[in-house]
Amino acid sequence: MNACIVGFGCIGPVHAISIKHTDCATVYAICDINKKRADKGAEEYGAKAYYDYDECLNDENIDTVHICTPHYLHFEMVKKALEAGKRVVCEKPVTIKKEEFKILLENYDVSKIFPIIQNRTNACIVKMKELISSNDYGKLKGAKGLVTWHRDEGYYNSEDWRGKKETEGGGVLINQSVHTLDLMMLFCGKAKSVEATMKNYSLKGVIEVEDTVDAFIQYENGSTGIFYATNAYADNSSAQLEIEFENARLSYIDRKLFVNGECVCEDGDGFIGKNYWGKGHANTINDFYTGKSKLSLADIKNTMDAMFAIYESAESNKPVNL
Repeated sequence: MNACIVGFGCIGPVHAISIKHTDCATVYAICDINKKRADKGAEEYGAKAYYDYDECLNDENIDTVHICTPHYLHFEMVKKALEAGKRVVCEKPVTIKKEEFKILLENYDVSKIFPIIQNRTNACIVKMKELISSNDYGKLKGAKGLVTWHRDEGYYNSEDWRGKKETEGGGVLINQSVHTLDLMMLFCGKAKSVEATMKNYSLKGVIEVEDTVDAFIQYENGSTGIFYATNAYADNSSAQLEIEFENARLSYIDRKLFVNGECVCEDGDGFIGKNYWGKGHANTINDFYTGKSKLSLADIKNTMDAMFAIYESAESNKPVNL
């Protein structure tokens, strides 16, 4: 399949390298309004360069577009690609507004929208799913998600869209830690209610969104979750996930999986991008092109609903029922 990567800034090159590692697709084109970026990517991958999104959508040789642009552009770009008959691989978040997500779910073929939630393919997460499916650990009691990263003024000043509600959609939750929230939703199921707070501790006067968020989640199955994420830490450390059952505790820490304190799996090395991101991009994109994964927009509805509810609760200072 011929892929066009749209947006070749920070994450676009990660998609390009991941495509290069699969036998089922090729980087056919790079599209970026920054001509220098597009030309550089096109030269590196022997691809065509486009500087206008509508022009690349008119290219009948392009089968799939990878949306790697700033958050606020995703919704309209996804719609346009689908209307042009393309399949879509979209970085998070697919939309920054609850209403936009609903429009995609109700009016478009969601099977043609492949969301990038790459941490689901990390070796330890795959192993965790297998263990939970094949073992009787007793009743699910709850989950804990923890993300402590560092983002400074230079990071937010590097792109005009960062740190603004209208263009980024939020801060640490929607941009950095939604992947950990997604894993909590994957293992615990649909949320019944959330109660959350958010603050900007370290970047006052720099950003208008949160650098820290915490939430208490009640799930329909009776389990509970606690979630904490911040960009105000001194450095970037690996995200942590813990799933608590009556008879077992599964902990994902420092890219290792522990069952009741015993290490049973490691993610290993070979990262594309930053090591604390995990190494799931290559696996996720390969699974898409080989057909191993049939993931679609519908599969992240629980995560998106929880994320929007956390923002709603934090902004209103009230619990939100889903």
